[in-house]
Amino acid sequence: MKESIHNFVKVANYMADDARKISLNYFKKKLKIKSKDKKSFDPVTIADIRVQRKINKTIKKYFPKHSILGEEESVKNISDFQWCIDPIDGTKSFVQGFPIWGTLISLSQKNKIILGIADIPALDERYIGYSKFSYKIKNSKKTKLKVRNTDKIKDSILNTTSPYVFANKKDQTIFENLAKETKTVRLGGDCYSYCLLADGYIDLVIESGLMPWDIRALEPIIENAGGILKTWEGNKIFRGGRIIAATNYKLYKKVKSKMNKKNPVKK
Repeated sequence: MKESIHNFVKVANYMADDARKISLNYFKKKLKIKSKDKKSFDPVTIADIRVQRKINKTIKKYFPKHSILGEEESVKNISDFQWCIDPIDGTKSFVQGFPIWGTLISLSQKNKIILGIADIPALDERYIGYSKFSYKIKNSKKTKLKVRNTDKIKDSILNTTSPYVFANKKDQTIFENLAKETKTVRLGGDCYSYCLLADGYIDLVIESGLMPWDIRALEPIIENAGGILKTWEGNKIFRGGRIIAATNYKLYKKVKSKMNKKNPVKK
């Protein structure tokens, strides 16, 4: 298939459709759950594996020379293009029957993210970003995404999946101190929190310890809706890490400044 953004979007939607059928077939069913980490609970199910394999198979069919970075299975090729896949972002939510998990699909060209899809099957919502477009599809209706205009921390609605899964205790403490200054905080968002920010419902998402497949797909969705997505250090999110998503640069700058401020030495 010809390498064009039109075809990339078309195939990515095919993949999201297939992934949705597979994941919904297993949702709220009794599944055998394994943990990928012996020290902490990092669940993986047959749904994660089957979605990843189906997506990888489709990419191989239409774009056989492209590379794939997947949470469950990767394919290395020498190519300017790399797909990045999280078959089920929020597997903990998935196995608990909580409907905010999603499938994340992104495509990068020479390390620049050119397409992102976040599909939320249980809610029948799909968020898409590419070129200068960012929109939501729900009940077959397409709606343009636009962030809120909040620019003060004290007026902000803050979401995170959980500070307890942050990379370390220090990051958790920094988050908790910032959270005290916001209007309200909600935990347990997974990828859906970023979608809500792009759709104008919340103002901030702060996380730590993310992998590339956790975040890449969300960049074009948020940025094309008018928001900003960077690391705590002010870098690109391509490799994951500590993430701040905000409605605008003014709010991001205030949050970044507070989160990187060194604690005064106590005498």
